[in-house]
Amino acid sequence: MTGAWARTVLVLAGSLAIYVATALLGTVLTGDAIAGAAISNLAVFILALALRWRRTGTPLAPPPQFRARSISFWAAAAFGLVVCWLLGQTAAALAYDTFGSPAFDAANAAKAAGPIWLLLLTSLFLAPLGEESLIRGIAYPVLRRHWPPLASAFVTSMVFALLHGNLVQIALTIPLGMVLAAVYEATERLWPVIIMHVIFNMTSTFVPRSFIEGISRPAVVVALIVATGLVLFALSPARYRAEGLEVEKSTGHPAG
Repeated sequence: MTGAWARTVLVLAGSLAIYVATALLGTVLTGDAIAGAAISNLAVFILALALRWRRTGTPLAPPPQFRARSISFWAAAAFGLVVCWLLGQTAAALAYDTFGSPAFDAANAAKAAGPIWLLLLTSLFLAPLGEESLIRGIAYPVLRRHWPPLASAFVTSMVFALLHGNLVQIALTIPLGMVLAAVYEATERLWPVIIMHVIFNMTSTFVPRSFIEGISRPAVVVALIVATGLVLFALSPARYRAEGLEVEKSTGHPAG
């Protein structure tokens, strides 16, 4: 293993260990798994800012890429969020109906046992904050030193999904992870992906279950997979490279 890869593995393993350890410690100290999750999400957010500061000399993000300053990019991102929400929900519903998921049921039971205000605060806001800090703020940038965007997006999306620990949420979060990675690639900022993640979680919480059950068909899932692929192409660097070169020629400055 080269020195660069050794540092990458150390950062990834160390960040994940801090995320898990603070969750366990918080659970032990408070007696509440939801409170432990809240603490760990805040801890990893602070860690992501500290690592960016160490890497770049500032906690602030660099200027966004040219495509992140385009209306068409954000229109594609918004459409992608809708498509990925539908794909994740329908795929998760089909997976649960077909295979069941005791781990998903246990997670829901644990959530129901805690205070409703803490559950909503954690699942709707603190979880997006912490998960995006860990996956997009820490894991994605270090993997991008070695791999192209698509490979980095796929691996971090899989890790993001597996962290949820059950089949239902794995199916739910893989499409979201791919789109959020594409947005982070263009912006190098946490706040857009955190906001998108918050919207995703809020919609998942408040949209009636009967709506999801009504559209959960294999043909719908296949169509949404195709739509997700088209969205990822629309958000890709290659899609905007020609426009960026035109901007550089006309302004004399790099498009980013």
